[in-house]
Amino acid sequence: MSQNTEHSADTLAVSQIADAITNAIREGRLAPGQRLTEIDFAQKLNVSRPSVREAFRQLSSDGLLQSQPYRGVSVRHMTRREVDDLFTVRAALEGLAVRLSTPMITANIKPLEDIQAALDKAEETRDLNAMSRHNLAFHMLFADVSENGLLREQLRRISNNVYWLQFRVLVADDKVLGTNAAHRALVDAVRTGDAMLAETIMVDHVDQSRQLVQALSDDHFAAPVAR
Repeated sequence: MSQNTEHSADTLAVSQIADAITNAIREGRLAPGQRLTEIDFAQKLNVSRPSVREAFRQLSSDGLLQSQPYRGVSVRHMTRREVDDLFTVRAALEGLAVRLSTPMITANIKPLEDIQAALDKAEETRDLNAMSRHNLAFHMLFADVSENGLLREQLRRISNNVYWLQFRVLVADDKVLGTNAAHRALVDAVRTGDAMLAETIMVDHVDQSRQLVQALSDDHFAAPVAR
């Protein structure tokens, strides 16, 4: 195997490991504060420890994991304030993504309407996992269509960081079903090409999620760091 081929294989392995860890956190199989070890993931995924180490490094840089001296790597556990800050930034960025992408999505509305149809079906059948999955696709579509790589990357990072808490508060309590009305209103605004209205609906929608998450008890958050 050539050096270039080996490098490509290593890069692919790191990406697959990072995706596996991210999905495990999203689905609640890895909880905030849970410690991760290189050897465990190397054996579980049949990959090299250096690849696992690099995936840990990348996810720590993204803020999804945290590395501490003498304690190793663990799933990041955020304080209530850190989560609130993330949602505040997320609302502004998602609103921007909607404003930038509305002209393109209005011209080709079918992908958005298809996701909305899937959301409506999940709401009707009370399929909470499907609702959560399609909700993520709905939100990321605007970032993807915006053609702004930096905006898309920042929103993916923020989404990964807050997804577990949002999943707990919305899916566990059935409240995710009540969020779909905002999706439909947003689709209607985009369909008419009203980018400013669509932006306002998205900002309000994300802020509603922020309020639901902030209503969680303190045991969902890390203790504030003493100053």
